Amino acid sequence: MYIEKIKELRKSKNITQVEMSKKLGLSESAYGLYETRQRQMDIETFVLICKILDVSPNDLLGFNQ
Repeated sequence: MYIEKIKELRKSKNITQVEMSKKLGLSESAYGLYETRQRQMDIETFVLICKILDVSPNDLLGFNQ
């Protein structure tokens, strides 16, 4: 699932949840809810996460496999 990929990439780039939330302009708890699947992210947030992690949306969603 794409949430696991986001979490793995974030960790591999040594970006904490706190840093990611700041880059996204979200509270720490709001971002944490995305990674625990308790909140669905909007498309704008998803695209911004792709840019921050330098990965294409298709790769995160598994369309290029």
